[in-house]
Amino acid sequence: MKDGFAMSSSHHDPRRDSLSRRGLLRRGTLLAGGIAAVPLLNACGGSGGSGAGGSGSGGGSRLVVADWGGALQDAEKKYIFDPFSKETGIEVAIAGPPTGAKIKAMVDTGNIEWDLIAGGPSIVLPLGRDYFEPLPDRLLSIPGIDPAYVDQNWLTYYLFSIVMAWNTEAMKGAKPQGWADFWDTGKFPGKRTLRGADQGVPPDLEFALLSDGVTPDKLYPLDVERAFDRLSKLKPAVPQWWTSGAQPGQMLVSGQVAASSIFAGRLDALKKQGAPLDFTWNGGMLQLGAWSVPKGARNKEAAFKLIEYSVRPEVQAAVWSKYNNGPANAKALDLMDKTWASTLPSHPANAEVQFLYGADWWGQHRNEVLKRFQTFAAT
Repeated sequence: MKDGFAMSSSHHDPRRDSLSRRGLLRRGTLLAGGIAAVPLLNACGGSGGSGAGGSGSGGGSRLVVADWGGALQDAEKKYIFDPFSKETGIEVAIAGPPTGAKIKAMVDTGNIEWDLIAGGPSIVLPLGRDYFEPLPDRLLSIPGIDPAYVDQNWLTYYLFSIVMAWNTEAMKGAKPQGWADFWDTGKFPGKRTLRGADQGVPPDLEFALLSDGVTPDKLYPLDVERAFDRLSKLKPAVPQWWTSGAQPGQMLVSGQVAASSIFAGRLDALKKQGAPLDFTWNGGMLQLGAWSVPKGARNKEAAFKLIEYSVRPEVQAAVWSKYNNGPANAKALDLMDKTWASTLPSHPANAEVQFLYGADWWGQHRNEVLKRFQTFAAT
């Protein structure tokens, strides 16, 4: 889907040319990722307000974080924001959601209400790096954080995945092993659903290509024609493309579909409630949840402090032991219950069979693909 692997900026960081621990590069993963799918978590804004007090030098005692709401924000407040405030004396107010349009309006007018956003490449790259502050050097080489999770304009603090899941009552006997099986409605009968293009979130073209024999190391640039050809073959088995984070789980549990792509965290919650579901990490899309600082943020130094605090191993272990995203700092895994850690997206055994979402490519081609998918879905 992209014309190569060039970033959307002339800046180049050689550390991002190789991935450290998990063998992701030899599987052809892109340096990037992000929270492009975060709007699909049905998030809503918090109770924050305008940033106040202090200056860019970090003299303020109040920090405004634009977040996505929901259970994830609740976990972050309890295990990141409140302890940070207690340690530093810096109040953390929550606002949001941090949409690209709102950030652009703030920076263009100079009325910067937010100091820190739960953003990352899916917001930074389409909007442009000029709308964001460069991170200080101390945030670019934190022990335990893979260089692939670091950029001049964002730092990853957690990882999440979209995986293939199925209803075990609908699919008895052989279990699907990958996306080729997902497309095989003869051997694995039942309806299907995948992510549709809505709220600016891209459709699951990567899974279509994997189903057709494309290997993870050859995914990007995405072959759009080939992907849509595969989606056309699946379309008769798709009653509806899902566009909100709750939908695929609801469709699976109700029996409307037998198999779907789904956020791994959503799936885990349903399984704990007794839903007859199973899944595979194989061919999953690993994505990055990251912090970014809007250009001209009034309390940017305080924002940098909160970013640094959020990726401490002990802080990571605390929050992601209570909410099932994966810690970005691998050192946190050693501080967690081993059984629990093995269920997280960023655990090495799980990460190595997934690919890293190509946010660079999508940053360049998102709009054209969204328009094409909307036409495709409507016909």
